[in-house]
Amino acid sequence: MKNRFEWWQGWMEKKSKYARTTELQMNEGRFNAAAVGTGLPLIYQQSTFKFENAADGANRFLGMSPSGEKPFARVYTRLGNPTTEYLEKVMFKLECDHIIQNALKADESLPTIGVFAFSSGMAAISTTILGFIKPGDALIVGNVYGSTDSFVRFLENRFGIEVFFVDTTDTQKVKECFDEHHNIVAVLLETPANPTLEISDIQAISELTEANEALLMVDNTFATPFLQQPFRMGADIVVHSMTKYINGHSTSIGGIALGPYEYFSNELFHVYKDLGPTPSPFDSWLNSTSIQDIGLRVKTQSESAHKIAQFLHENPLIDHVYYPFLKNHPQYEMAKKQMRMGGGVISFELKGGYEEGIKLMNFFARVDTPMELAVSLGSVISYIEHPASMTHSVVPEEERVLRGITNGLIRLSVGAEGSDVLIEALDRGLKLAHGK
Repeated sequence: MKNRFEWWQGWMEKKSKYARTTELQMNEGRFNAAAVGTGLPLIYQQSTFKFENAADGANRFLGMSPSGEKPFARVYTRLGNPTTEYLEKVMFKLECDHIIQNALKADESLPTIGVFAFSSGMAAISTTILGFIKPGDALIVGNVYGSTDSFVRFLENRFGIEVFFVDTTDTQKVKECFDEHHNIVAVLLETPANPTLEISDIQAISELTEANEALLMVDNTFATPFLQQPFRMGADIVVHSMTKYINGHSTSIGGIALGPYEYFSNELFHVYKDLGPTPSPFDSWLNSTSIQDIGLRVKTQSESAHKIAQFLHENPLIDHVYYPFLKNHPQYEMAKKQMRMGGGVISFELKGGYEEGIKLMNFFARVDTPMELAVSLGSVISYIEHPASMTHSVVPEEERVLRGITNGLIRLSVGAEGSDVLIEALDRGLKLAHGK
């Protein structure tokens, strides 16, 4: 069970010294300042870069770059790109500002966290896992996005990786899985989970993973670094689909992963360069532009979502509402502890179930409503979708229902149209769906 990763002990020491903290959020003003940054990068829309001379080329292929430049960022865009480097640095500041400050105070000379941008969120998840997984290993997987679910099943069916699907909201079940299986190398979870909005205790699970020399990999897409910063609570790897809140305007697909520098710069980099999941420079530029106001967007979306969730909770045509900051949410106290606000995603079930849900979604498919029938989330445009037939249709039905993704569940991603406008439209749509 021990000595799985050569870099583990060094990472544990740095994690304890620089990453874990009792202050779970970055100051809002400091966060917004870090998001704005110092301007925008140029678009280095090129596949390859000119070397000054033969020695410069040889050094760059060894990862030796001038001070201030990320290694391999100016060799060949599959390995890295200056525009992408800018985006990676901004995401690094947003998730890891406290690590930077703590390391500077300690006069730390070696980096603590590495970061890579990817062409999609799934590229970030799959590549990061492929960097450490080996035959005979096992994963604990929580209630995750449909394509994440199908990817780990692919690893299980094709390469013999054991996958244990566990309700990670129940820390005891995670512990029992570790007690029964000694080949678990990582726990992969989303919190809040997609689309049930369940909350897992990052800090408690991190204590279990550390005791078993396993990685805790947190998909932070729903919360964003504005609402939740998992490294502060003990996460080892943090991933995002930048397509969602990072971009916020549905103009680009992208992903990001951050984690132990020694792992990222060695094992993961070799997988990254050979698989080629790098984003285009233009996509990196689009995300660098969009991320500047992420704190302002997510705060507005969270405020609207909370009001809409309350409206749905009190509406007689709704059977149940799932939203982390509603007091009837089963992990309400945990959500309040881990997150700054409740986020912009709501899931709910209509009375009557599936047929009424179809009518409601078809209502919002019309061009005269302030919402779109679409499967993404995190945009300034509000999106509504049906997880069972769309985003989570690849999850086997029996397991899907056990996880709470019923045929009547609807997911709503709240945009920036304003709560009054959206509540009025939802009221009309719900009445229409129920023949009122």
